[in-house]
Parts: sequence; structure tokens; C-alpha cells
Amino acid sequence: MRRVPSILLIPSFVLCLATPALSQAPVPFNLRVEQGLNVWSLADGGSFTLPADAVGLPSTATVTVTYRGAASASISNIELTGHTDFSIAVPTLPVTLMPNQSLTVSVRFLPTTSARAVGRIAFAYMEGRTSGSFSLNMAGVAPEFVFGYAPQPAGNTTPLSPGGLVPFPITSVNTTSTVVFIVTNRGSGAGAVKAISATGAAFQLAGLPLSTVSVDAGKDLRFSIQFTPKQLETSQGTLQIEFVGSQPLFRLEGSGSGPVYAYEVIQPSGAAVLLPNQVISMPDALINDKSALQVRFRNTGNDDGSITAISVQGAGFTLSDVPFLPLTLTPGSSATLTITFSPTQPGRASGRLRIGADTFEVSGNGLGAALAFSYAVGSSTTTVQSNGSVFFPPIPVGRTSAIQFTVSNSGTASATVNSINLGGSNLPFTLSEVPALPLALAPGASSSFAIQFAPTTLGAATATLKIDTSSFTLSGSGAPPDPLPSYKFDAPGGPQQPMQQPAIGLTLDAAYPLALTGTLTLAFNSDVFSNDPAVQFATGGRTVNFTIPANSRNVVFPQNTTQIRIQTGTVAGAITLTPSFTTEGGINLTPVSPLALNLVVPQLAPRLLGVTVSQKTASGFTLLVTGYATSRSVTQMDFQFTPVAGETVGTTRLTLSVEPSFLAWYQGSQSQQFGSLFTATVPFTLQGDVKNVDTVVDAIQSLSVTLANSQGTSNAVSVSLR
Repeated sequence: MRRVPSILLIPSFVLCLATPALSQAPVPFNLRVEQGLNVWSLADGGSFTLPADAVGLPSTATVTVTYRGAASASISNIELTGHTDFSIAVPTLPVTLMPNQSLTVSVRFLPTTSARAVGRIAFAYMEGRTSGSFSLNMAGVAPEFVFGYAPQPAGNTTPLSPGGLVPFPITSVNTTSTVVFIVTNRGSGAGAVKAISATGAAFQLAGLPLSTVSVDAGKDLRFSIQFTPKQLETSQGTLQIEFVGSQPLFRLEGSGSGPVYAYEVIQPSGAAVLLPNQVISMPDALINDKSALQVRFRNTGNDDGSITAISVQGAGFTLSDVPFLPLTLTPGSSATLTITFSPTQPGRASGRLRIGADTFEVSGNGLGAALAFSYAVGSSTTTVQSNGSVFFPPIPVGRTSAIQFTVSNSGTASATVNSINLGGSNLPFTLSEVPALPLALAPGASSSFAIQFAPTTLGAATATLKIDTSSFTLSGSGAPPDPLPSYKFDAPGGPQQPMQQPAIGLTLDAAYPLALTGTLTLAFNSDVFSNDPAVQFATGGRTVNFTIPANSRNVVFPQNTTQIRIQTGTVAGAITLTPSFTTEGGINLTPVSPLALNLVVPQLAPRLLGVTVSQKTASGFTLLVTGYATSRSVTQMDFQFTPVAGETVGTTRLTLSVEPSFLAWYQGSQSQQFGSLFTATVPFTLQGDVKNVDTVVDAIQSLSVTLANSQGTSNAVSVSLR
């Protein structure tokens, strides 16, 4: 259970039995200091600290002096001593304070350096004929950041000023060098590092904090800058660090080194530039004959390069005139090799040439029997070449379309098809009616099979169809599936009571063919401008996931239930539940304006949860009154006293106006986490003569409590004092 904090309510009355009460000695002053979200209650001579965000940025605090005496007191003088970075603003003196009246002094700290500054505020006062004084001590602190960097793995730290340069060593292309950047706080107070960013494609940051981080005085923040050059030229960038009030910028610079290889295909008509991953097209060759091409490669970089591997893969392709390995190419030097294509079967052949880390597709056409390919969509037939594309018409997700694919031998010799398959797994494409393999096709003969397309996601989908050495790109597009049916909520009607857990269900009006996932989101719109964190799902949080199996209607929540409970909390307002729906393939089926469920918790009279006696002495007792008010408003407390038989009580019913105390509680930040729950502490002091009991407290048999606000009166709760 959550712990409910207490409100101290001090009634302005004394329950009289017979004789007047003896007054207690008053405390002259209470001292309260507020700085931002920090609040201190201090005694005479107490101390507080004013932290500034940076040198030159002011920090302020408010000192409130409240007179707690029974007569009056006059503040005659307020004196500030200490460091000149402190200043105060005070009203015209003297100021006379009646009981519970306050005097406010504004304190300002404007640091001119990051060194710690101290000061003192002294107050002189008169209470009646008695003079006195009291004081508060204060300290001002501010951060100051300096910078440096240390090359890794074991470089010395170099100081750096804003605008300075962080140099990186010459680094091999596609390798990484690292510098650790150091942000040191040499000031007297903590400082915030709000954001760190870098520019330059070759520079990356690592080890950054996830959000704004506070660096204590004397501490530092470290992170790494990594330089990974992709080219030989000098790379430049910037590093920017955002503090409160400043954004220093630093320059980044580094250069890359390494070999760069350029390739050419030497043909009778001249040399043609060849790029990695491009296709080297061999001259056509008759079956059992051959064709050849030369490839030249050159080091155009700024460092020696070492080539340790040269090879070719693919049926019918061989290499000759290959240089000895490993081969060292100095900048500007070159070497050549010869590729030979000797086809053993007709049609297109492909292979892969490797020179060092670069690869190239190699293709050749063997003259003889030739395979041709086509596909039919309805009554339309389209011819497609190897490495071409097969297009399917768009179809809604959840449905299936099919085409007929045909392989024909348009050559002059018999052809054999050894394999027909799809590359990859979990594809939206499937094959059927595939002929028995190997498939022999005489000249002019053909064979067909079907390809089905059943999309599971929206948009384009591709796969690769392979027939021996020929490949084709299958391309289709998934259109939006059928719209989601209407749905309805299963929920209790009418206003909802606070601190309840009603069950909620959700049902489609009709079964849907696809399996769905979704999220039910809870939002709370308070009537009294205060959120209640207790308003959430009973499973925790304000979102809950659900599923709807294919061809069904009911939403299934966690633990395989068809209902989920929500907590209505203790604050008046509207609880809104809004669902979203998605297919398992990630398609959003949520309506543009989804139907939402609204549950209203009304503003009601206060509700008492319990009344207990926390302390009891011979002359008094303290009540702990626990309850809630959905309007976050309680205006009065009523107390009904029942005396012990034989004793006489002068006052049997008392009404206490508590609106200011409850207003202060509900408007304070501490109450937000408890909705409208409260525990009020009410102390009572009793005086008088008794007849048949030992103490005045023993004269009270029991006490009944009720609360009230503009909506009505709460239930009554009684507590026994015997």
C-alpha cells in the first residue's frame, strides 16, 4: 500500500470543560528560506547555500521571517555582511509584525568568480521592551568548466580553450583512432552539461550521457571522439557542448591514409574503367571454344597496398598471367591478369572475380542451345531476360494471386534445366506445378509452372527466382487489407465511483480474417486540474496490449482474459480508453477517428476512510483523519463529543474551518502523487475539572467526525477515547 502523507491541522479553539487554559511560552520567530524547489526551515545562526548555474548568472532566494509571539514585534534593522557578490532587497524599516505576520527578504547571488563566497544576514528586533537579534549564514557557489583531450590509448592530456583544435593522428582508411575529451568543473558548485553534439561524417561520439548531467565541483565528465576516415583527404568537423548560458565550440581535424585501387578492362577498342561489383562481360564463345579479356589494377592511393588473394569462381572461367602473391603495389604501380571463358553448356554463365578485397561479377554467353523465359498474367504474356523482373499485379494483404512462368529452348541444341527455386525464406512467393528435374527441353520445346504471391505487408515485396544460372526478380505489391469492422466496449454505464476497479471488454462487431494485435490506451482528464497517478490499468501503467485471433471477435488481454480492470482513483474527471489495431504484419487498421470509451468519476462529498487516535496524554489527544475528496476540496470538519456517564462537557459539538489547510495541501506538489487522498492531523487540548475520572481526557467517551465541501457532507466515523 502507498503511504499517505499527513496534514497538520491546528484548530483555533480549546475544548473547555470548566477552567481556562494556561498559555504556553511563544516562539518569537520562524525562519524559512526558499530557493527554487528547495525549502529550509532554519534556526537562529543556521546556514543555506545559493548555487548559481554559471559565473555571471544570478541565483536568488527568499527569506521569510514569521512572528510567532502573542503580542507584536518590530524588525528595526537588517544588515548584510560578507562577500560583495551578495545583495538583499528589504522593505522600509522598521516593520511591525503581529502574530503570524511575516517579513520577506530577497537575497541575490551574482558570482563574479567560481570561488565559494560567504555572507551573513543579521536581523535586529524589539518585542515589547525586549530587544534581540538573530542571523542566517549563507554560501554562494558556481561552476567553471575547463577542457582538455587525451589521445588513446595512452596519450597525455592537453588543455584546450573554446575554439581550439582537437587533432587526430593520421589514420588508415576504415580504421578508427580515438581521443578522450575531458570536461572538468574547477568551480565551487555543480554545473549542468545539457547536450553534446558533433559534426563531420568521419567523427562519432561515444560514451555520452543519456540526458542532462550534473558535474560536481572538482569532478569531470569524459567521453570519446572516434575518427574513422573513409577517404584520404583531410576531414574536418566540430564539437559543441551546451552549458547553461554558453555553448563552446571546438574544431576537429584528421587525415586518412591507405591504398586505393583502380581497375580497367583492356579491350581491342581501348581500356574501360571497371568499378568493384560491376559486371565484366566476356566476349561470346562457342561451346568448347574460348574468349579472353585482360584486367589491369593500379594503386592510386598514398600508401603501399598488399594484395594477398586473386581468384575467380564460376563454371567456365579461369585465370592466367596472375602475379605472384602476396603482391605489394606501391603508389602509382600496376599489374594485370587474364580472364578466360570456356563455356561447356549453352546460355549465360556467371562467375565472380576477386582481387584483394574487391569483387566483380563475370558473365559470358555460351553459343548453342538457348533458353528463353516469359510469364503470363491473365491473357497477357511478357518476355523476361535473365536478371530481369517479373511483375505481379497489386493484391490486398491476405489474398493470393498467381502467374504462369514458362521456360523455352530457342536454341539449336537440346537444353537441360537442373534447378528451379526461390532464394530466401519466409517469402510471400511460392512455387507450384514445378516440372520434374532435371528437365530436358528439345529445340523449340517449353515447360511452365505457377508462382503464387500472398503478401503479408503493405508495399513492395521482392524475391529471386533461380533457374540454373539464370535469376529473376519477382516483384509484387501488397494493397491495404479489408477495413476493420466496427467494435464496441463492454463496460459499466453511468458515473463511476472512486477507488473502484470496473472490468472493461472490447469486441468486434464481426470476425476478421487476419490475426490482430493492438494497444488499449488510457487517458485521464481531471476536472480539478490535477492528475491522479492511481488512474491506470489494474495490471499497471496506462497502456495494455491485446490480441484478436484470426477469424474471431473478442479482444484477448494478458493472462488470456477477455476483460481488463481499471482503477478509478480518487480525483474527479473523465477516464478515456482508446484502442489501436495492427495486423501481425505491421499494418495499422485503427480508424481515423477511433471509438473511445469515456468513464466519468464525478465530484462528490468527501469520504472518510478512517479516524484513529495517534497520541493521548492526560490533557489532550491527536486525531489522524484519513479520507479523500474527488473535487480535491474540504472546507470544514465537524466533531461530536460524547462524555463519559456522570461527566459534563461544556462543548459537545465543534466545527473547524479547514479550507485554507486543504487548499495548501492540494495545491502543493507533494500531493500530486496521491490523487485526493489525505491524512489530517488534528491535535486537541482539554482543560477543566472532572468528577469521576482521573484526567480530563478520560471524561470523553468517544468522538464522531464528519467532513464537508460544496458537494455535501461525508459519512461519519467514530473513535473511542476510552
